[in-house]
Amino acid sequence: MGNQQSKKSKRRYFKPPVKEISSISSDEHLSSRTDSATFRYVGGRKFYRDLPSVLPADESELERNEKKQIIARLAWQGNFSSPIEGYLKAGGLKILDVGCGSGTWIIEMAKAYPLCTFTGVDIDITSSYSRELPDNVEFIEANLLNGIPIKSGEFDFVVMHFLSGCFTMRQLESIIIQEVARVMKPGAWLEWMENDPDLKNQGEITKKLLQAFLSGVKSKGINSWITVEIPKILTKSGIFDNIRVGKRPATYSSAGGIGGELYKEIFVEVFQALKKHTMEFMSVTSNEYDQLLDRVIEEFEQYQTSNDIHRFCAQRK
Repeated sequence: MGNQQSKKSKRRYFKPPVKEISSISSDEHLSSRTDSATFRYVGGRKFYRDLPSVLPADESELERNEKKQIIARLAWQGNFSSPIEGYLKAGGLKILDVGCGSGTWIIEMAKAYPLCTFTGVDIDITSSYSRELPDNVEFIEANLLNGIPIKSGEFDFVVMHFLSGCFTMRQLESIIIQEVARVMKPGAWLEWMENDPDLKNQGEITKKLLQAFLSGVKSKGINSWITVEIPKILTKSGIFDNIRVGKRPATYSSAGGIGGELYKEIFVEVFQALKKHTMEFMSVTSNEYDQLLDRVIEEFEQYQTSNDIHRFCAQRK
């Protein structure tokens, strides 16, 4: 039994050597290492040293992303929108989750469609080792900016969830979307999901916190309004057609049920993680900052704050 488990582990988790890709300029390459040299620590939280992302890269952040997946599933009443339900049920499809995190989406889908195979790729798959996985799941550790270490034309369906805060527009256009298209079969579907950075029905405190956050994101070269840019990226690539755009509202108040409660938690968790960073843009003390976070929850309920979650579907030519 022990030997069998060992073989499965080696099959499901691996760190392939990252090969240089000639189409990527030397200044865009980042180290593929995921050891301590890749991370820095601020306020007890772990952050990627070289990626432009302002968000942490630790277990707490993975848990926050899992909550975000739940909210998206509730808002959209399902894990995907692309027209592939019948093919998934029939089986034989290969599905890739780019920037899979802890693999929550993959595991849910793999259990729902056991006749298909699912692969997740992320810069750090450490959290996946402790999870009980279906036999049709594997994870690959790789830095996406060095390319996806998978042969071309491999996948029938590819998803990307909430990656806009990790990469600059140049990286998304010249590296990420090109690599994603490369590993897709002709006719395969891509589904890209992001949420608007701005909130509807904001209170004054919410507005101040959000403005500080967006200023920090902009200083990293990240375009906060990626939901406006994604259709342009897909069209400009010349690789995709049948581009479909949709959005669903998600509330930050208790009126939204489980999703609303989770969204409130997520907002507070983000601003707790970025406390030191955001305080610098707001010129407030630590105690003042904590008080603002407490009052923001009251504003969510008072104003019924919400935003939109977008799904973009496109078919590989």
